[in-house]
Amino acid sequence: MARARTLKGACLQLVCAALAAWLVIPSAALAAPTVRIGQQELVGIAEAGGVSSFRGIAYAQPPVGALRWKPPRRLLPTRRRIDATHFAPVCAQGDGNTQWYRNVAQAMGADPSSIIGPERISEDCLYLNIWTPHPRVLPARRQLPVMVWIHGGSNANGYAYEPNYMGSALARQGAVVVSINYRVGLLGFFAHPALAGDATGRQGLLDQLAALRWIKANVARFGGDSSRITVFGESAGGTDIAVLAAMPQARGLMARAIIQSGYLPGPSVATRSAAQALATDLFGTKVSASSLRALPWQDIIRLQGQRLPGHFYAPVASWPQISKVPLLIGSNADESLMYQPKDPAGQERDLAAVLKDLSAPDLAAVSAMLEGFSADLPGRLNAVSASQSFHCPAARFASATAAAGRRAFVYRFERTRPGGHGLGAYHGAEIPYVFGQDDAWLQSAPADHTLSGIMQLYWLNFARTGNPNGPGLPRWPEWRSPAPRLLGLGEVTGAKPAPLAGLCALLPTER
Repeated sequence: MARARTLKGACLQLVCAALAAWLVIPSAALAAPTVRIGQQELVGIAEAGGVSSFRGIAYAQPPVGALRWKPPRRLLPTRRRIDATHFAPVCAQGDGNTQWYRNVAQAMGADPSSIIGPERISEDCLYLNIWTPHPRVLPARRQLPVMVWIHGGSNANGYAYEPNYMGSALARQGAVVVSINYRVGLLGFFAHPALAGDATGRQGLLDQLAALRWIKANVARFGGDSSRITVFGESAGGTDIAVLAAMPQARGLMARAIIQSGYLPGPSVATRSAAQALATDLFGTKVSASSLRALPWQDIIRLQGQRLPGHFYAPVASWPQISKVPLLIGSNADESLMYQPKDPAGQERDLAAVLKDLSAPDLAAVSAMLEGFSADLPGRLNAVSASQSFHCPAARFASATAAAGRRAFVYRFERTRPGGHGLGAYHGAEIPYVFGQDDAWLQSAPADHTLSGIMQLYWLNFARTGNPNGPGLPRWPEWRSPAPRLLGLGEVTGAKPAPLAGLCALLPTER
């Protein structure tokens, strides 16, 4: 029988140990850690708690000038000492990422102006960051699991070292954590006919593959096990992982996949013809490859902000039917709440738009489910929208993966932070818990720190073995038909049937 554990009680012993590790402060300055790769020597930072970080490591040539929009090129061998103590520039983008954080901070009662965006933005951005407790080559039997983070942001925004993505807390518990930059927006997902074969419409995906190849080849130098690489990511990063896991080019580069609130309906991938149509609509048909490459990147970002606000940059790829590696996937209870209209008329309009094609019997069944689930209109709209875009696609992806004989585990993040912010368990809310990195403006209670420790243990166990279960944790059952059960992560952590699972059979899909 599955065990459930409330967060109001005492900390789990393992969780307390993990939390205590955060508080370790070095008594004296430590020597800078170094790692040698070929003829290069990387000099990193000795962080608190026995973790070393190496920041701004190039994994491909800068995609600038004649290399703009081309697949990433391998680095040229050099002999030099590299300062790996500073993060590299953020890939060219607008301020959508900063605005998202400011909106959440304001809802939490903080001053939105306290959110500062990245200092440096550039096309020269193909870099990664590594946190490790063992910056040296280890014997094979002692090598640590590797966790590679792919950030979200609609494939338009975001970067590898956002404050919530620092890997030090996870690394302290015995993992090598890597975060990567990749090209986004029109510079990362672009397919104009003038560029011919260079314009694949998935340059950002190819960047991610190049980063994984670099990690596979070099992570042992940082104490990592190249046979145990888990790729994890959220939102568009999760979608990209689903696509990567189905690509032949990724075979052998990842052992497992974690998809957090990955946007998995059909519009999350594009055909080449659709990508070319979008590009020609923006730049016309008579533009040349040389003139496109001569445009300042700032002009390209300005254009996408004007013409494509809020656009999801879908990679040109086949629709991923299953994960070819063991899968941990889930979504948050209130994914859509922060994005829906604030006025009742707008909420009624959006709810009617989702349900307009249902037959009369199906509409009656859905209405009955929603009325039993939530007494208010925002709650009902969130249930329908989040189910259609997040919960149901995740469940279908997990079911197909399990049916193909691969392990699949599904979660539902349900924790609402203290305060009257009205966001619920919002899109992206689980990330600080996974990384153990709370922003100063996030309201927290002891229960939040306990849940963070629990989630880190589940994620780390999955990275180690392909199974999130471990001593002292409520049992997380595998997702199996015909009566699958997921793990609820909230005030109570424990296995249960998926809430409103019946909606998935009735709601129209987006494909």
